[in-house]
Amino acid sequence: MISFNLNQHNAMINWNSLFNRQQEISTEEVKNLLHSPAAGSHQLLDVRQPAEYRTFHLPGALLIPLNDLAERLAELDPERETIVYCRSGARSNAACQILRAENFRSVRNMTGGILQWQGETAIGGEQQGLDYFLSGSYDNPFSMAYGMESGLQQFYQILAKRAEEPKIARLLEGMAVFEEGHMARLAARYRNSGGEQDLAAQSPVPEGGLGMEDLREAFGEQLRTPEAVLQLAMGFEAQAYDLYSRLARAKGLREFALEMAAEEQQHLNRLSGELDRLLTEESTRA
Repeated sequence: MISFNLNQHNAMINWNSLFNRQQEISTEEVKNLLHSPAAGSHQLLDVRQPAEYRTFHLPGALLIPLNDLAERLAELDPERETIVYCRSGARSNAACQILRAENFRSVRNMTGGILQWQGETAIGGEQQGLDYFLSGSYDNPFSMAYGMESGLQQFYQILAKRAEEPKIARLLEGMAVFEEGHMARLAARYRNSGGEQDLAAQSPVPEGGLGMEDLREAFGEQLRTPEAVLQLAMGFEAQAYDLYSRLARAKGLREFALEMAAEEQQHLNRLSGELDRLLTEESTRA
């Protein structure tokens, strides 16, 4: 609502005053937020088109194209902080106006859009997760997440055995242990919710497990160097974070899924730290 005081001293207004001033947040601030324990306190909204989203998007982002936003407001929580982004910041700025007009409590526009983003991204549509490890349909979200964790565990175990640098091998072995812990937590939560199926039996990983040749066929050059392996692993962890963030929107799963997403973010941070180390050493040698 805009009011006007049309006395002789305020008879003229600038057209900018007709629009709410936007609260902004930088890409670096968003990146820090995604890496913080408070990551689950906000909702991340992508207002680009589906094709843009499938190419890459920020982990955990909900896709609602700008032209659909007014009709899909019910999918958002007006009480949670909402961070909006698009390609460059123009569409997200317009989206912020719409949300503010609908009395959303806190709305922030990511300046510069995804063009300025230097952090991790996920790929695929909203119904797509880790497409290499997940295929087909699942009876419940626990079996889907379990299959993802099982595939990631084998990915780390295989590459740990092939790693030439002991520190990289230990990191990958540790990541495999983390995934095993996630599998146990998923199975326990599933049983506590009344589930009776064997989650391991529903895993899409082929009988006998994955092998190095399977990974080479799927990822090729992305396994050529330790740096490339870590970058590939970071992409997987970003997608795992993305998947749990989506599952958090399901009734009854929010708290558990956000806890799992936060742990995936910690995994991502560990991989990121090791990649920084390798890149620093490489630049020093150069």
